[in-house]
Amino acid sequence: MRCNIYKDQFQSAELFGKPVLYTEKQIQREDVPEGWYCYDLTGTDREPDKPAALEDRMPWNRIGSVLSPVSLKRKTTLARQIKNSFHLHEELLDLAGFCEKNRMSCPQDPRKFILRPASHEEAGLFYSQMDREEDTAAATVGHLRMDFGGGRLHHSWWPHNDDRFNTPEFKAVFQEFVDELRIRGPLQNDAAMRRWCYGYPEGEIGRDHVGFVAETEDYRFCLRCTTDRSDHSYIYCYDLNQQRMAMGQTPQMGLTEQGQQRLKDTADPRFPHSYNWYVMESCNTAYAAFTDGLSLEDAIQRYAASENESKRLGVTKDDIAAVDLLIRHDGREWVSEDWTKSESFAQDSTIADAAAKMRQLLEDQAPNQSMTMGGMT
Repeated sequence: MRCNIYKDQFQSAELFGKPVLYTEKQIQREDVPEGWYCYDLTGTDREPDKPAALEDRMPWNRIGSVLSPVSLKRKTTLARQIKNSFHLHEELLDLAGFCEKNRMSCPQDPRKFILRPASHEEAGLFYSQMDREEDTAAATVGHLRMDFGGGRLHHSWWPHNDDRFNTPEFKAVFQEFVDELRIRGPLQNDAAMRRWCYGYPEGEIGRDHVGFVAETEDYRFCLRCTTDRSDHSYIYCYDLNQQRMAMGQTPQMGLTEQGQQRLKDTADPRFPHSYNWYVMESCNTAYAAFTDGLSLEDAIQRYAASENESKRLGVTKDDIAAVDLLIRHDGREWVSEDWTKSESFAQDSTIADAAAKMRQLLEDQAPNQSMTMGGMT
């Protein structure tokens, strides 16, 4: 199990007379903020459960990890013996609480893009669609092919859908995404990619292939990494806005004819419809939480009570069509207008009334909060 150092709680501890944070979970080194240090505590073959040494990274005999605001050993020292200098306390603290207690500034998460391991159901997103209609429905912008031949990252871009989704806005976001992964992600070098692959076996999408997904409000990036040096890695890019618009215009991929008819029926006001409201928190991360089966009032209350900085309130109609209505992401909060572009929702008075309630909810909030309407600043 891996630790989110910016959200999870640690056990307060002292090591070599310095205050530190301790966890039994794995800490991804790329997540460690600049100026901080992370080490593994290891045991011995005779006493595997007793911390005996401090090391930079150790895959075996590891007991736990410590996060420290100061260096605890020289860079040239492979291992520092702990002896009796490690003391655990009962107090549980998150990173912000630790910094407040020790009167230091709390580092902010430097990552703009959060990678999560792919699920088996998402495996198809990491490969090119053979059917042109499916590629259009998926709104594939294109894919990037990469390898680390000669120790350097080589890449080539392959456009999809006649390159019409490859807008300047997409290029700017995609450049940011690749740049960040080259600094603190799998694209640093071949060793980093292999480390990410071996560290996330649950993301396996094929032999020697591990998939990772990152999403923004507008785009989905699907990174296919490989441990085979003779093979290539890929990033498949999708335009989510184009996907949402396509939901009401073209049959969804994978739906049977019966399913396509059910989707069409969601737009017919002559039929009775069911609405299942949901709230998502920590969206597009490995720590995402999803609560559904709510009434609109309960969903609004849950959303309003959540202090999560990445959350969405939406609805599933007739158990087949879904749309997000209220979104908070990247310091902004707004009522999405995507429902107006979907045939399933555009003429639905229930959805229109719900969107009006959510606009009122934002208007009633403190004026100094960051918010926008319809995704526009």
